[in-house]
Amino acid sequence: MIFDAVLLVVLWGATLVRLPTLLRDGRQQAMWACLCAGTLAETFTFPPVARATGWPILAHLFAAVSTFMLLRFLALITGRDIGRWQWALAGTVLVTMVALDVVAGGIGPDATRLSGRLPPAVVAFWLVLDGYLVAVLTSGSVLFLSVAREAPTGLPRFGLRTIAAGWVLIALSAGVTTIPTVLSGAGVPVDFSGVESPSRYLQGAGTLLAVGGALVPAGRRSRVVLAEYRSLLALRPLWTAMRDAFPEVILFSPRRAVVEMAGVDDVRLRLYRRVIEIRDGMLALRPYLCGVLPETPEAEAAAIAQALRRRATGMPPSGASPGFAPVGPEMADEVAWLSRVSRAYRRRAVTAPAAPTPRPSGSTR
Repeated sequence: MIFDAVLLVVLWGATLVRLPTLLRDGRQQAMWACLCAGTLAETFTFPPVARATGWPILAHLFAAVSTFMLLRFLALITGRDIGRWQWALAGTVLVTMVALDVVAGGIGPDATRLSGRLPPAVVAFWLVLDGYLVAVLTSGSVLFLSVAREAPTGLPRFGLRTIAAGWVLIALSAGVTTIPTVLSGAGVPVDFSGVESPSRYLQGAGTLLAVGGALVPAGRRSRVVLAEYRSLLALRPLWTAMRDAFPEVILFSPRRAVVEMAGVDDVRLRLYRRVIEIRDGMLALRPYLCGVLPETPEAEAAAIAQALRRRATGMPPSGASPGFAPVGPEMADEVAWLSRVSRAYRRRAVTAPAAPTPRPSGSTR
């Protein structure tokens, strides 16, 4: 019971973490659908949930759906699409499972614990389900191992091999019960109690490995996203000052899609846009500068605060502007420098209340 509860927590956590990928390409959608259907399958096998729903077949149906979405994911990453015959095969498997469940009077979660001869409908049900799982998972494992050989060393290759190992264990867990099921259908007395527990642990371990392997790239992307968001927060005080002083420099309103909370490309776009808007505001503020060219972030923050104060009080632009410190040539250099200027500006805004400091408001960019 504890193992099942931990497994469900991991699966639902992974499903929620990868939810933003639904707004990306078809491969990510297929992977998320495979993970979500597998999570639902494990949920409906959890004893309290199984007793509450009273429909044990739901777990098996979701397992078949998860397998089909895995097949679709494999097709997409290899540049192909699911053929009509594969759609038809998946539909046939689902319909056949439902029909056999009706004929057998219900395929309960304890069906594999029976001793003696299994009814023909029960044997056929498990052969259809396990055969479909073993075929797809085995072919998928072989494909991922071949792809892993061509993948970059490090986390990408490790993640692919971990997924393949997980699918091998899940396929093995299905195969473990297949031979006893066939023997039982042939009239050979079989005690399934010695098969059920190893099969369950193999399935759980394989699921954890597959999910962990799928989350390896997500973990790498998460570190990039967090770094970009830290830069966004660091730039916010300076960006807010420029936005309030020169509203026209704002390029466009940010999209409120959930993907912007997790997508590397979208967060990076927001960061680049923020840098551009800050630079546009500083360019508009340049006529109000006076003194000498700032050489440190603290000096530049002081010059910006003084220029904003001169503009707010209606003082005329100075005749000759020293400009701002040259930075570059990479965008990373701009982000690093402006982040230091923004932190210095925020500290100066606290220690120098005479300077008009705009309050953070509006967009959370």
